[in-house]
Amino acid sequence: MKKIFLMFIIGIFTLSIGQSKPLDLHTLLKSSKVNIDYKALDTGEIVYTSREDLETTDTSIAVVMGLYIKGDYKEVLKDFKAQNNNLSLYSGAKAVEIKELDNIKPYFNTLVLTEKEELERISEYSDGNEFNFSENEIVLLNSMRQNGELKAKESSKFFQKILETRVRKYLLKGVNGISTYEHSSKDLSVKNDIKTSSLHFHALKSQFPKLYRDYLAYPNVESDLYEQKFYWLKDKIEDRVTFILKHQMIEEKNNFFIILERQFYISNGLDTMQTQILCMPYKKGTFIALSSQSFTPKVSGFARAFSVRIGRHIMNENIRPLFEHLQKKYNLVKDD
Repeated sequence: MKKIFLMFIIGIFTLSIGQSKPLDLHTLLKSSKVNIDYKALDTGEIVYTSREDLETTDTSIAVVMGLYIKGDYKEVLKDFKAQNNNLSLYSGAKAVEIKELDNIKPYFNTLVLTEKEELERISEYSDGNEFNFSENEIVLLNSMRQNGELKAKESSKFFQKILETRVRKYLLKGVNGISTYEHSSKDLSVKNDIKTSSLHFHALKSQFPKLYRDYLAYPNVESDLYEQKFYWLKDKIEDRVTFILKHQMIEEKNNFFIILERQFYISNGLDTMQTQILCMPYKKGTFIALSSQSFTPKVSGFARAFSVRIGRHIMNENIRPLFEHLQKKYNLVKDD
């Protein structure tokens, strides 16, 4: 979990779409039940807090991080946009935007899996949570094995096929098109986690009713206010090669920039992730917040409290480099 791919702030955004007045950060965060240390924020420290109120399922972990940057809003926003899909230093990392939704197959032709350790894992895989595959995908995997082994060429074709299929289903049915992982029960499925957690987006529902509806109801989108983007990514997360599919809904006004992101497939590790990003003018500079809710059965059950503490710590450490980059670049100093 090297970083949180922009993963949505579940309840942090309470401004209204048509609002013309400057946003008030204190009011926004208070109504969203986000408690932060404003003294630390205003001196340019990275503020971080867990969101227990958003951990609404037995498999969820939620955190939020914010930063006040003493840099021009437009300049900071431009820099921040450039870091979308900010990948790790892994040499095989790759991000591909799927632009032509009527013909998505060619976008997966460049997907390859050649890493020896991951090839060994998939060759030996039969079931369990080492990979996130549906029952049908395991059947496909077994049909592609040659003498009990899945070589690099066949492994690449396997992932090309399942990622393409999952994107097609998501484009057609949205969350309802997400296939359940073989190792998950019905109640712990990705689909169920997303739907259950979304019922608690109270601020988003009341202040952004159109955005809330369209985000949840995709692909039945009624508004053209939002730019939508789709990606597949390959990266190394927690020392393992991981493939990710994600959908972003983006809205930009003069006084705010929002990304709502859903990682609707992750090939190993986490089951799924919802992330929100907010960028807005604040005091003499810019405020940026990133909130993420991840889902994994690894934190459910008897030892959940202990597992969640570890999970929050990992999420904190993986979000922080993005904020530390902005701190360093804009040379934050304390207010007089």
